[in-house]
Amino acid sequence: MKIWSFEEIHSFLNQCKNERHYVTFLLAIYTGMRRGEILGLKWSDIDFERKIILIQRSLSHIPKKRYILSTLKTKKSRRQVPIPDIVLNELLVQKNIQNEWKKRLGNQYQDNDLVICTETGTLQDPRNMLRVMKRISEAANITLIRFHDIRHTHASILISEGVDIVKVSARLGHTNPKTTLETYAHIIPNEDNEVADIFHNAIQKSR
Repeated sequence: MKIWSFEEIHSFLNQCKNERHYVTFLLAIYTGMRRGEILGLKWSDIDFERKIILIQRSLSHIPKKRYILSTLKTKKSRRQVPIPDIVLNELLVQKNIQNEWKKRLGNQYQDNDLVICTETGTLQDPRNMLRVMKRISEAANITLIRFHDIRHTHASILISEGVDIVKVSARLGHTNPKTTLETYAHIIPNEDNEVADIFHNAIQKSR
């Protein structure tokens, strides 16, 4: 597992600000969504009023055939992920860009309601996105990581900031918080001394 530092995150985002996939990487960094979940996201899944993304499908690959949209494997994977204003605003920008594509192409545009798609509205090949990520990372002179490691980066930041492991697990769509704990146990802050003080203080108050 490799993760980016805060400085590397800022460098990456600054480098890809004017890229077509900027919103793709912003979603990955700010939500911890899986690659397939991002590429399977539809506009109907986004509640702009409540600032929530409903994750309910994923882009999957059929060996030797093609990419398709499929339902999620577990109930826990189907979840609601709150998003901050910075992501919400960039999604609105993305929507306006797509409206321009639709006007320019007319009937040639295939409207599949996808948030991340090609300029003709079709499914985005994840391999192209990975090539863009590698190019941007090299240009920004930061650590080369896998796309899935952006998810690890998101989770690591939440845990290091003291977010409860159960909440992190729910945000990531893990089947069981135990999976989250086993994956990120090494970065969970050691609060044994604090726990001891809390217990001691509780005993003292009870006198």
